[in-house]
Amino acid sequence: MRFLLDLAWRDLRAGGRPLWVFAACLMLGVALIAAGGGLYRQVSASMQADLRTLFGGDLEVEHRAPLAPDVLDWMAQRGEVSRLVELRTMLRRQDGRAMLVELQSADARYPLYGKLELQPAGPLSETLAQRNGSWGIALDAVLARRLELAPGDRVEVGDAELEVRALVLEQPDRGLRAEWRGGPVLVSDGGLAATGLVQPLSRVEYQYRVRTDEAPAAWRSAFFDAFPELRAEVRTVDDRSDRVAEVLGQIGSGLLLVGFSALFIGGLGVFNSVRAYLDGKLGTLATLRALGLREGRLAALVLLQVLMLAAAASTLGALVGGALALAGLQIAAAQVPLAAPLSELLLPLLVAVGFGVLTAAAFALPALGRALSVSPAALFRGIDGGALRTPRAAWLLTAGVGLLVLAALVFALPDPRFGLAFFAAVALLLALLEGVLRGLRVLARRLLNSPGRRLGFEARVALSSLQRPGSPLRAALLSLGSALTLLVACTLVVSALLRAIDETVPREAPGLVFYDVQSSQVPLLREVMGAAPSLQRVETAPLVLGRLAAVNGEVLADSSVEGRRAEARDEQKLSHRSGNIDDVVVTRGAWWPAGDSSRPRVAMEDREADQMGLQVGDILRFEIMGQTVEAELAAIYAQRRMQARLWLEAIFSDGVLDPFITREVGAAWLSADDAIAAQDRLAAVAPNIVSVRTQALLDTTRGLMGRAGAGLAVIAFACLAASLLVLASVVAASRARQVYEASVMYALGARIGSLRRVLRWEYGLLAVVTALFAMLLGSLLAAVLLQWRLQLDPSGLYWTGAVTALGVSVLSLGAGAQVLLSRLKVSPAALLRAGG
Repeated sequence: MRFLLDLAWRDLRAGGRPLWVFAACLMLGVALIAAGGGLYRQVSASMQADLRTLFGGDLEVEHRAPLAPDVLDWMAQRGEVSRLVELRTMLRRQDGRAMLVELQSADARYPLYGKLELQPAGPLSETLAQRNGSWGIALDAVLARRLELAPGDRVEVGDAELEVRALVLEQPDRGLRAEWRGGPVLVSDGGLAATGLVQPLSRVEYQYRVRTDEAPAAWRSAFFDAFPELRAEVRTVDDRSDRVAEVLGQIGSGLLLVGFSALFIGGLGVFNSVRAYLDGKLGTLATLRALGLREGRLAALVLLQVLMLAAAASTLGALVGGALALAGLQIAAAQVPLAAPLSELLLPLLVAVGFGVLTAAAFALPALGRALSVSPAALFRGIDGGALRTPRAAWLLTAGVGLLVLAALVFALPDPRFGLAFFAAVALLLALLEGVLRGLRVLARRLLNSPGRRLGFEARVALSSLQRPGSPLRAALLSLGSALTLLVACTLVVSALLRAIDETVPREAPGLVFYDVQSSQVPLLREVMGAAPSLQRVETAPLVLGRLAAVNGEVLADSSVEGRRAEARDEQKLSHRSGNIDDVVVTRGAWWPAGDSSRPRVAMEDREADQMGLQVGDILRFEIMGQTVEAELAAIYAQRRMQARLWLEAIFSDGVLDPFITREVGAAWLSADDAIAAQDRLAAVAPNIVSVRTQALLDTTRGLMGRAGAGLAVIAFACLAASLLVLASVVAASRARQVYEASVMYALGARIGSLRRVLRWEYGLLAVVTALFAMLLGSLLAAVLLQWRLQLDPSGLYWTGAVTALGVSVLSLGAGAQVLLSRLKVSPAALLRAGG
């Protein structure tokens, strides 16, 4: 074994330079797999480990009013309970500067998980207690920096003047929504009451977190049975965990699929580069067999070379991918508290290396078996690589390694369906390409044998090459067709994602968004906003809170349909279509005609509708302020862009909600500078109105989307690079044979001009066929993936796939043809003496 290792290493060092395409193809594919798998593993492990801390407990019971003592007693008997009261409002500095905050009043048990860290440190109750007639607050450190506040400063919230006593350095349940809902500000119950903001129309949320050893789902079911009439929302950490796992699994599967596509494309490059490398060593292999080296040891020698190079390239690719995963984690950690140990990165890197080595073996074995079938007699008859055939044993071994890769693929992907679909797509792709090749051969045969057609010399030679056994066009068509098809599919998917990212952030967002505007305050709101010089318009719409109670007469609270029983307790935000400032897109059904109030109709948000299995045409019954409202489900819509972020669950036809309207939401379109001054003026005269400046949030979102777009661009570039390497390997694998055949024809009297035209015919035919095939099948694969799993519309983007297929095919094959044309200047006699 040591002898074989030494011989394999010395031979690689001496003549392994042609395998650079092999190494580069593997490295790119493995790097993408390691990056996608490593990032998914670290983010998933970190979020799942800290999920209870981020969620605040094992369960959360939310209600619009304090829970009754008997309910609290029942809950306390089944776990530890902590109460948190939340209210969004405006905090004002003494100079009038205002900013949205989330006022929170917590009890002594808060937090149930994690630790609250204050500066200066001290018990929360003492920090917030009343001193010298003033209540204290603990201010989020990020918010304090924005407002330039420090302990000892005084601020106004509602009717109360409060003293900043501490900064919150770490709050375990502070999440991403703090950017939209406002930075958290902790106050005592007395401080909250002093603000005067807890009123009948105020949106106060009473959250009761529960820490229990009982299974959360069983606890919730028992709670529903114990209090069937209580309309409180109950969420569990398992629900959040399942949702997080589902979202992360979809993202991780998508990233890994792109990586596996690049690795498959790279595998085609491995096949062609190994074949070209072994074709150049056929004389050496025949000599070694003639000297008595057994076929098994000879196979071990060449396979060792392949595996050594594959392991080195895969390891390098895994290291590059690991670095990319760490960089991605740092970007994500800037928005979400993530702290996954580096050990979580080890398994994805090892898996990526394993996939690289297995892929190299699977794609190298056919070329290896073909090369080892060379006979020592070829040293006397002349070595003709085109006459060699891959033995059946090599194909069986290749199939075994392929099945092993499939099993590992299904195991590695978070969603096994992605792996099976990918394998099915690849198998279909290769089968279709084989069918295209056979169809081309039939067509070429008919054209050549057609007595009524006169074909020129160049066209006849090009068509004849399709019929010749061992023609390099077969391998070229399979390799190029597969690579270009997957490249087109990846291009369309990346383009659709980039378009979705670009459309997520609107070009003309409002400068201010308003919540909790009492109907009687709408004229005051318009008056205050009217003082802004850059004001373009102000729009308001009603916001009514209600619950969906029944579907087609079936009461949701008694429903056996999964998801409906829990949804019956969820409070939903309702509005009407006229003046709606949320940017929604109907995906099923259609809007009713404007101004049509002939009968009540409603449109539902797609997530809510899908969770409850709603269909267009269903009759829905809502409970609003103790009354019932029935309406026909006319449409289902989706929130496509970050406009006002109201996330309305239902939009009614005009007039249906009029008896229940007590508050409004709205938006004002004005410049960012005027928005700051207008927000301060509004907070001074109407502190209950919550206003959000969108500029900073949209800038942050654009930055995140830009980084996501840059990451997708890197992925697209890697796939393109892998495809170009495959094309280079195709040219390298067929170059020697084509140069030899062209030189023979030149020696027999063919002109250089004719030979050049023959090559152009061959490469032109190959370019057209592969480009058309890739455009059609690649677009189909991308459309299925985008619409089936990602819910993205690829319409209007198919031209990008066509341009990619045509551009890459024509440019790369044109460059390959140019290389071959330049080699035709070599003396035919020298090539004939060398045996081709």
